[in-house]
Formats: sequence, structure tokens, C-alpha cells
Amino acid sequence: MADILKNRWYALTMFGAAYTCHSIDRQVVSVVIEPIKHEFGVTDHAIGLLGGAVYTTSFALACLPIGWLIDRVNRRSLLCVLLSVWGGLTLLTGFAGSFMTLVAARMGVGGAEAGGQPVCLALIADFFAPAERSTAIGYFYLSTAIGIVISFLGGGWIVSQWGWHAAFFMAGIPGLIVATVIALTITEPPRGAFETTAHTAAPFGAVARHLLTFRPLLHLAIGMTLTAMTVSTMWLWCASLLIRLHGLPIAVAGPIVAVAAAFSAVGSAVTGRFADAVGRRTLWRRMLVPAFSTLLCAPAGIGFALWPSVPGCVACLMGTGFLMGGFLGPCFSAMTVLAPVNMRGAMAALLQVSINLIGGGLGPLITGSISDFFGSQHGLAPALAILMVVNVWSAGHFFYVAYLIRRKEAVLL
Repeated sequence: MADILKNRWYALTMFGAAYTCHSIDRQVVSVVIEPIKHEFGVTDHAIGLLGGAVYTTSFALACLPIGWLIDRVNRRSLLCVLLSVWGGLTLLTGFAGSFMTLVAARMGVGGAEAGGQPVCLALIADFFAPAERSTAIGYFYLSTAIGIVISFLGGGWIVSQWGWHAAFFMAGIPGLIVATVIALTITEPPRGAFETTAHTAAPFGAVARHLLTFRPLLHLAIGMTLTAMTVSTMWLWCASLLIRLHGLPIAVAGPIVAVAAAFSAVGSAVTGRFADAVGRRTLWRRMLVPAFSTLLCAPAGIGFALWPSVPGCVACLMGTGFLMGGFLGPCFSAMTVLAPVNMRGAMAALLQVSINLIGGGLGPLITGSISDFFGSQHGLAPALAILMVVNVWSAGHFFYVAYLIRRKEAVLL
């Protein structure tokens, strides 16, 4: 076991690489919204479905069976299989000749990517002790922002040179490479490596009851779902807003969003370490970090949507990017403490269902529908501003989780 755990930072790096591929393959649609709209003549509502509900519905349907597998099979091998499938399907998406073909391909990608986050989190929890997990998970979620940086920076240039089909070709290849490296170089760690109780996978009914009846977990899930609604909305539509409202070409808008994603990466790393520092022995203090970062994200996001000039708009986008990274590490770290070890994989999967089906599915769709209502050319700004207000609601749940945990701190830690 010692030999396995001494390589934990290498393992974390490779899990981050896998999730970077996840982020690239998921976000590449955001880069090609405008050329897809032009080629297929679809509305913002349809784009919201493609970037939201189409992907997240298949994602959610696959989450539960994959979560069941995570607690029962070799997680390293499962990650390699899933990564190969979603990378290969992303590559094949580049051959789509109609909007419905594109929809079908994205459904397949969503189903395979459902296992990426919960299997990585389950592995990280067995490579890192509880006192290090917010830091480790914060670093892991750097991969989300890194993937977005690569998608918009490289994707914007690829689209401008060779068209949107080429963006999908290039996005799918890295996943196949990373899956091979993980299979050859990482060993599965013992389950529950830092827990004293024996591991026996809990049935899904027990996991669902624990989620619905244990108030700290329930409100954590609600807060994360609402935050995911605004995060998915911002990343899907921010490049289109720069293109439509400020007249920027995709080769310029893409790098701007890539820099904002880099700010999100910094935010994820900084807040993860800060949460561990202020809450090393008090979990409730850790929860104040996502509460405040999410609350501040509301005015920053509204500023991005409504600021009339490019410099002010871009500055608000950078602030929004930094703050959006603030909830991932502390929240998922809290989940690994609040959920018993024999429920972690399934609990992560249930959270994924809520976060992606409700948050990731409804946010972009609602924004697209509001944009069409106002007139898609200029309706995107008020639509984004309206969705950003949801951050205030989600912050309230995080504050309440901190309050609940503080009352029961001795029981939880």
C-alpha cells in the first residue's frame, strides 16, 4: 500500500489529465455554437438543448449504473474504458452531417463521460487523507479549467482555419492517449485506505435515503446543482456573447474565454488550499469558501453580461471565471466526509445526476429560451444576467450547510 500511495501525486496528475479530456470533449460544443447555428439554421433554444439537456440526460441516465460499478469493480480499469469511449465518440462527432446526427453523437459522449468525475473522486479519496483532500480535489478540478482553456484557445483557432468538424477530430484524440497511459502506469489503491471500517458497497436505496434525509448532504447537493446551472450556462454562452454583442471574431473571443478559464483554474487551486487551511479541523469553515465565492459570482457574472464596453465586459468575465472555480474542491471534499466510505462512488454519481441533469441541463436551455424570447442577437445578455442571480440562491444553501455542520461538528469529524 505504501508503494501505491507514495505515487499519489502522479496518480492525481493523470486523473487530472483524464478529466481535462472530459472538459475538452464537453466544452468543444461551446466553441462551435455560431458556425453550427449558421450551417444547420437552428435557434438558441436548440443550441441550449445540444449543449445542455441532450448531453446531460444521457449523462444522468448513465450515472447511476456507473456509480453502482464504481463501488464494485476495478476503478482504474473502468476509468480507462470510459475515457476511451468518450474520446472515440467525440472524434466521430466530427463526421456529423446533420443537427440530429450531432445530437445523437453528443448523447453517446454524455453517457460515457458520466463516470469520469465519480470514479476519479473515489480514487482520490483512497490516495489522499481527509486533511489533504480539499487541496487534492482543488488541484484535480484545475483540469476543468485547463480543458476549457484548451477548447477555446485551440478550438477557436482550429475552427477559424479548418471549420467546426476539425475541432471535434482534434478534441477526441487526447482521451485515447491518456487512457492508455493510465492503464499502463497506475495501480488501483485499496478501498477505504484511510478509514478504519470495512468496506461493503451500500445499495442505492440506502445511498438515496442518506442523501435525502441527512440535511447537510441534501443542501450541499442543492447548492452544487444551482451553482452548476450558472457555471454551465456561462461557459456555453460566453463566447457567443462576445461575438454577437461586441462583434469579436471567434479567433479573438476564443482566447479571451481561454484566459477566463485559466483564472478559473487559479481559483480552483487557491480556494482548495485556502479551504484546507481555514478548515483543517473544522469542516464548517471549509464550506464558507464556496458560500462566499458563489455569492460574489452573481455581480461579477451580471457585470459580464451587461457591461457595454469590451474592456469592462472582459474584466468581469475574468472575475467570474476565478470565482466559479471556488466551489468544486471544498464541496466535493465535504461530500467525501459526509458520505460513508461505502457510499462514496454512488453518492458522487447521485450528485452528478442532480448537478448535470438539472444544473447542466436546465441552465443552458433556459438561457437559450430567454434569449430567443428577447431576440437572439441581443437577448443573450439579459438571459445570462437573469441566470447569474441564481448564484445568490445557491450561496444560501452553502451557508446553511456550514451552519448545520457546525452544530454537529464533533459527530462528523
